[in-house]
Amino acid sequence: MIATDGSVNAEKAVMSGLKIASSCGASVLALYVMEMDSVGITPETVHRDYLASMEVAATEHMTSEQWREFARIADEKWKTERHKHLMEKGERITAYVKDLGKPLNIDVRTIIEEGHPAATILNTAKKENVDMVVIGTLGMTADGTFKLGSVADKVIRNSPVEVLAVR
Repeated sequence: MIATDGSVNAEKAVMSGLKIASSCGASVLALYVMEMDSVGITPETVHRDYLASMEVAATEHMTSEQWREFARIADEKWKTERHKHLMEKGERITAYVKDLGKPLNIDVRTIIEEGHPAATILNTAKKENVDMVVIGTLGMTADGTFKLGSVADKVIRNSPVEVLAVR
């Protein structure tokens, strides 16, 4: 199983995982984890956009009940947009892994799961009965920066199977 978040470091892990799979005739499971707390869409953006779509000019005159309803609807819209954004990103990233495997005659199956990356990688490894987990040592955080090791460290320490951590 190759876990990827689409980062440059994960790309190195993808290439290493595909190289190993090619050399031993293995199939690959490409996993993308949708971490719902990390995305470039903010509640403020959705609230602003929702207000604009309602053409509410004088929001200070809304009653508390109107504000509660507005907040509920905006929060639902935010969650829906967040999920859609991450699902599309996951589909692009896992399709890319599948495309890379084609010329190497590697059967690549893709999975997109929602959850915390380390826990989801570990649960998927168990559930799918994989032989190995390939993971990058750097990952992209919610703000677009890179963080060393937290997900990789948890996976390495708790994996039921061998882990190849690629830097």
